[in-house]
Amino acid sequence: MIASIKQMTQSIRFEGGDLDKSLPYALQTDAIATLAGGIAHQFNNALVAIVGSIDLLQLDLSGNPEVDKYAKNMLSAVKRMTRITDQLLAYARRGNYQPVLVSLNDIVEMIHPEIAREMSVDIHLEKDLAKDLPQILADPAQLQMVVSALVENAKEAMEGPGYIRIATREDFLGAMPHIPGQSVGRCACIQVSDTGKGMSEEVKGRIFEPFFTTKLIGRGLSMAAVYGIVKNHDGSIIVDSTPGMGTTVRIYLPAAKAEIQQ
Repeated sequence: MIASIKQMTQSIRFEGGDLDKSLPYALQTDAIATLAGGIAHQFNNALVAIVGSIDLLQLDLSGNPEVDKYAKNMLSAVKRMTRITDQLLAYARRGNYQPVLVSLNDIVEMIHPEIAREMSVDIHLEKDLAKDLPQILADPAQLQMVVSALVENAKEAMEGPGYIRIATREDFLGAMPHIPGQSVGRCACIQVSDTGKGMSEEVKGRIFEPFFTTKLIGRGLSMAAVYGIVKNHDGSIIVDSTPGMGTTVRIYLPAAKAEIQQ
């Protein structure tokens, strides 16, 4: 099933020669997202059956250390697959969203200890959080996934010592015709910058595609999930990158309306 997403992505990009020029990127990603969402639901149904069977196996053969060992391995694999389905659903802009009034600063503070623990000793993690940031209506768990994925992507771009910086600020976006579906108006912005190797224009244009990676082994879905989560929150993503100079990813999320914040 995962191969189907890869094949569909390749078909959209390469068949017909000039299809990319005639078919807006948003329509391409929507088509892939529909497939991804359907696959994720099928995965979830299968995983529920697997977990139930493992539980019954442990009950019927309780006290057997070999069964417990193998059951633990199977449950660990199920956990990994559950994370993949969560990412697929995020990319497809589905799943269980629980929006609440929250500040991006709180999101950063919640995820920062986990990020810091996993940071290499030669990479310096900085944060610069603006005061009086407008609240947004968002799912905290989903936004933590976004920040974690952006930092992980920044880490993979590092080729030695350097820094990764997480910053927040208030901003106001006017309409930009070349960015379809862009947030307009008062926004809260979070940006993740790194001093890594940067990206070419070709790579920059593909980083939110499912399973696209510049490495032989990559996560494949984390940045696609970022795209889906941000779009599901009516947000916008802007990527600035120069080869050899690093990358900055900015995410703009609309400020909650005044009557909601009161």
